[in-house]
Amino acid sequence: MKYKRIVIKIGTSLITEKDGDLNSKFILDLSEVCEKLIKLNYEIVLISSGAVGAGIQLIDKKLIDNINQKQTSVKQVLASLGQPYLMKHYQEIFNKSDLKTSQILLTRKEITEDKSTYLNIKNTIEKLIEFKIIPIINENDVVSTEELEGEKFGDNDTLSSFVSNMIDANLLIILSSIEGLFTTDPNLYPKSAELISEIKNVGIQDINSLGGPSTNNLGTGGMDAKLKAIEMASVSGTDVIIASGKNPKNILKIINGEKVGTFFPAKLKIIERKKRWLLNNMSRSKALTVDNGAKNAILNNNTSLLPPGIISVSGSFKAGEVVCILDKSKQLIACGITSYSNKEINKIKGKQSKDIIDNLGYIHTEEIIHKNNLVNL
Repeated sequence: MKYKRIVIKIGTSLITEKDGDLNSKFILDLSEVCEKLIKLNYEIVLISSGAVGAGIQLIDKKLIDNINQKQTSVKQVLASLGQPYLMKHYQEIFNKSDLKTSQILLTRKEITEDKSTYLNIKNTIEKLIEFKIIPIINENDVVSTEELEGEKFGDNDTLSSFVSNMIDANLLIILSSIEGLFTTDPNLYPKSAELISEIKNVGIQDINSLGGPSTNNLGTGGMDAKLKAIEMASVSGTDVIIASGKNPKNILKIINGEKVGTFFPAKLKIIERKKRWLLNNMSRSKALTVDNGAKNAILNNNTSLLPPGIISVSGSFKAGEVVCILDKSKQLIACGITSYSNKEINKIKGKQSKDIIDNLGYIHTEEIIHKNNLVNL
């Protein structure tokens, strides 16, 4: 299995009809594809647009002609109205395939500025995947005005690359109304435009020469937004494919190794990117010393660090920070993102995971450092 964890980004043009109504046929086809992937033990996360378009269908029709749908506050109202409607469709249709879905609404600030919140989001998504529940993620349009005002950083293409990085996805599939990246705009030059099957390095020059704004009034991304998102994902160790979502079965073709759309190979392996990031954010003054049992489990069995294996805590740190893991001789053996602060770990070190709640009165996770947030050195 080349790919295990896959993020699928669904564009507004796919999830909504031309009149703005939700495309139930597309959602049904997508659910059948996801059902097959889940049965094959793939891990699926969806990034879905469509809340604004759904909101238009629910608002009083007399208001439609008298409001500016591009005004930020109006789009926020439409998103607030449409998001529950969108999720209702997903849940009802996916339930027919015996699939459970969950909703996660994110903002840029939550992902990029708050380490503790970032870790909570990551842990939640990881746990949903473990329970074989498909997270459906969207920008929180009600509070995130950047996305609605069309600034390039806030579109769902960029959100999909951030989520892919956060959960160490192997593959990001960006489904769109177009078949991939072309040599020129196929809508303007249908005869001369040729599909590019693979681009090994996408950078600023490619973005400036090949990108373009969105032509969909309901969406916020265009090809330039997609290329910037691809650049971000590829340097984080995630392969990316832009493909037509008009037939969701294209996802199965991609998984089976068929050439579909435009392929952008990752510039780094995930473990290389993770190791580099952790080392850059690591401080030897913030450390956990572990016993030989924990040392062997981490180095040889790729396991999480649990409370029983911790002997001592050094330094002051909060949940979400990078800490060193030392053996009994104070040799650096690993580093990772801690789920607990130094004060919390001091209360639960050496104890069983089941005793965390008795000592703290609450429990974030059973692991001090989850194996997905840890690298050996």
